[in-house]
Parts: sequence; C-alpha cells; structure tokens
Amino acid sequence: MITKNVLSLAEAELLLDAAQKKSEEFGGIHVICIADDAGYPIALRRLDRGKVTSVQIAENKAFTAAAHRRVTHTFTNTFPGEEAWGIFTQHGGRITVFVGGYPIFVDGKVVGGIGVSGGNGEQDIAVCEAAIESFKLHMEQTGGGVVTIPEAAKKA
Repeated sequence: MITKNVLSLAEAELLLDAAQKKSEEFGGIHVICIADDAGYPIALRRLDRGKVTSVQIAENKAFTAAAHRRVTHTFTNTFPGEEAWGIFTQHGGRITVFVGGYPIFVDGKVVGGIGVSGGNGEQDIAVCEAAIESFKLHMEQTGGGVVTIPEAAKKA
C-alpha cells in the first residue's frame, strides 16, 4: 500500500487567494486552477476579467504539471522533430506544453499542481510562483513540510 499526501481544499483556497492577489496586480485577468497530484481539479477561480477560454487552459496546465511532475514551459523536447513531438495529442489533447503550469512539491513529492491562464507568459509564471511562495510560507509556519519550486522553472 502507498501512502501519499495531496492538497486539501483549504490549501487549494490558500493557493487561489495568493494567486488572485498577484493576478490583481495585472488587472485580475486570470483563471487559476489548483489540481490534486493526479491533475484533477480541486478548485478553480475565474477572476472577473478572466476569459472563458482560459478555464480549460488553466485546468489543462494544472493537469500537465501535476501528472507529469514538471513545469509546463520546460517541455522543450516537444518541438517538431524532437523525441516528444506530438505529446500534446495525448489524453484527449489535455497535455499542455507552454507557460503557466507548475507542479507543487512538498518534501520532494508532488501533492498537486497549479495552472494559470489569461496573461502573457511572464504574468502567468508570476501568478504561479506567488501562489507557491505563499503556500511555502504557510507550510513553514505550520510545520507542514518543505515546499520547493523546481530549479528548471527558474532557468526559463
């Protein structure tokens, strides 16, 4: 039997609140999805200026990040001619290989993912990272574990 940790709804709401706060610096234009470790939504928030088309994109970014345990903008092997070309056709087209999806790591294990859509690449990344930084602080204060952002994300 495997025992694993996943995000609770309360933790998903904490992540959403921090993401919304950061998004509001850009005009509140985002849709934010928090997913479990398998990539399925726990909570989703479409801000007042968030586009309806961003809902599914945010969900798919969270799915990809959590399920692949990888930041979505690091899928550089998915370009034409590369080894993973065409991966975005898998899982009903849900695999998303562009900016705005981060896995959420606690104690080195993926417990969920965040997907953000609606801004430009820099804005989507900033919203993801602000949410994870807030969750990291919460976990430090409560003794809940060590939250990290993958090094690969910081090189982009």
